[in-house]
Amino acid sequence: MASPSARRLVVGVALGLRLLALALSDREVADVLRYRKVADHVLDVSWNPYTAPRLYPYPPVWVWVEAAAGRLARDTGLSFAVLVKLPVAAADAGIVAWLAGWGARRGRGLRPAWVYALHPVSLLVSGVHGQFDAIALLLVLLAVSCRGEGRRTAGALALSAAVAVKSFPVLLVPVFLAQAGERRERLRDASLVLGPVLLLLAPYAIADPGALRRELFGYGGVADFGWIALSRGARWLATGVLPRGEAASWTVHVAAAKAVFLAAYGALLVALARGRLGFDLPRACLAVLLAFLVFYGALSAQYLLWVVPLGALLGGRVFALWSAAATAALVGFYAFLAPGVLWPAAVPRGAPAWGLLWVGGAAAVLAMSAAWLLSVTRAGERT
Repeated sequence: MASPSARRLVVGVALGLRLLALALSDREVADVLRYRKVADHVLDVSWNPYTAPRLYPYPPVWVWVEAAAGRLARDTGLSFAVLVKLPVAAADAGIVAWLAGWGARRGRGLRPAWVYALHPVSLLVSGVHGQFDAIALLLVLLAVSCRGEGRRTAGALALSAAVAVKSFPVLLVPVFLAQAGERRERLRDASLVLGPVLLLLAPYAIADPGALRRELFGYGGVADFGWIALSRGARWLATGVLPRGEAASWTVHVAAAKAVFLAAYGALLVALARGRLGFDLPRACLAVLLAFLVFYGALSAQYLLWVVPLGALLGGRVFALWSAAATAALVGFYAFLAPGVLWPAAVPRGAPAWGLLWVGGAAAVLAMSAAWLLSVTRAGERT
């Protein structure tokens, strides 16, 4: 069993690497620039971020981190880019601490914690890009451990907090409910998960329901990764012109992606409910998130982070191959479409080598995600 000093070391290394990434990427570009615009909107224009078009497609928690970072940057002169990423770095360190504890209790040692601490996808998405999915993922992991320890109320509230930070953990709600026992227990847990989120949304729904529906519920993703991104990349390779990636530019594809994913998601939930797949809760959550990566098709870069904590926990050769593909794809994507994320001196957008790395990497990620999902489901069938 790992000593407390060894666990502190891996957490310290993880936090140190992410603070270094923050310092080296102290720039207001891409999503960090949007965070700044939302902060300015909330501080100077309106408390409602959904009235700012195409800036805030998230549930109503992160906006107050943006606003707090904006106010602190104004009052102190500190870097907004660094301030707004600090909670994300802390969440990543929290994930490492959770993995260290989980691994220690199950005889895995610190390997899962070290894998995540050093994982390039985590460093790129959280430390460099500055997307905050790690906060929601940490809350999901806390929900998993609470459920495993029999603390159902705490687990439901942790999952509720995850959904309030980012929308994607709502996909895991049926998985948690499937293990709740009787119907009355499921209804209770569903209320605990969804009730607080609905209460948080209520003021925005009352103030401007159209804005909330347009910005939060109307968001369809971006075709930067997934099978729609491959169609986008193929057009660029064929014509030399890169189509826009917003869902509005791929309405037919996105509609098909929603139908295909919902069919696969429904089939997976039915298999889980009927006991055809002998998954524990971490594997069931991983299967759902992998299914989204495989079937939905309009994926932003940060969506790739969703499977990394559970991949680090469960391990396997397929995860290692997926990690290599995802790293290459992210580097190509950032360098080709958002070079300011990686370095101050922007490489001209459209550099063919970076574009080829992005398209090829995205294809590899899709293939490896499908292989990983197949591996997970086959393992579940054997248990």
